[in-house]
Amino acid sequence: MTSDDPDTPRLRPPHLMPPITDQAALEGTWRALMGELGFAVPQLWLLFIDGAQPRHVVHVEDVPLFPGERDLEQVRGLLGLVVGETRSCAVLYARPGGTRRTPGDLAWARGLSGIGGAWPVHLANDTELRVAAPDDLAAAG
Repeated sequence: MTSDDPDTPRLRPPHLMPPITDQAALEGTWRALMGELGFAVPQLWLLFIDGAQPRHVVHVEDVPLFPGERDLEQVRGLLGLVVGETRSCAVLYARPGGTRRTPGDLAWARGLSGIGGAWPVHLANDTELRVAAPDDLAAAG
């Protein structure tokens, strides 16, 4: 993906982005928030959504390549304070490197799955952005 890609939305603050109504819209929002793929350090992105409208993004850089239980508990605790009947949170784990799934990718996907509401966890690296599929989650167990 390049910055000249006509299918990539321009970077905008979350509250000015279109509503997220399905998986394709969520992926487009992730691409617009992140810009071009390529990461210097592992990172976690939390996108808070009110109804269907993105409202706020939290971007945490330099997270561990493999999450400890404390890392996951901290994210769960934060989301427990915010996620509710009309508010959800989409989660993305990104890291430098290629497309081969690492044990850390799978551990983050499994540990974050289902904690933000109905949205699937996304994984990104220097070459791709994709949803953590059920096969990924099963492989992490």
